[in-house]
Amino acid sequence: MDDEKIIGKTTPQWMPVNIVEEIVIEKVKIAAAELGGCGCDICMSDAAALALNEVSPRYVTTRKGALLQSIDSASYESLTEILVSVTKAVMKVMENPRHKT
Repeated sequence: MDDEKIIGKTTPQWMPVNIVEEIVIEKVKIAAAELGGCGCDICMSDAAALALNEVSPRYVTTRKGALLQSIDSASYESLTEILVSVTKAVMKVMENPRHKT
């Protein structure tokens, strides 16, 4: 069996990964920088969560810990939808940040 013991739990070597999540996180960082948004963990996480709730997930199977370098986000058919959702999410967080100023 290709399982590995981690902190008392068995974790498979292969696992499903939401590739949209990887793309959204990358695009949130870019959009926040371009729009002058805050780059703190709270704002980045809030914007990513808002955007992810607006787009459909797309799962692929990958090795645990493997980088998704083989995924070309430009080839993903819903990239426009992702970019719109990310932009709206970053702007919403900029208007109402949860962090202390």
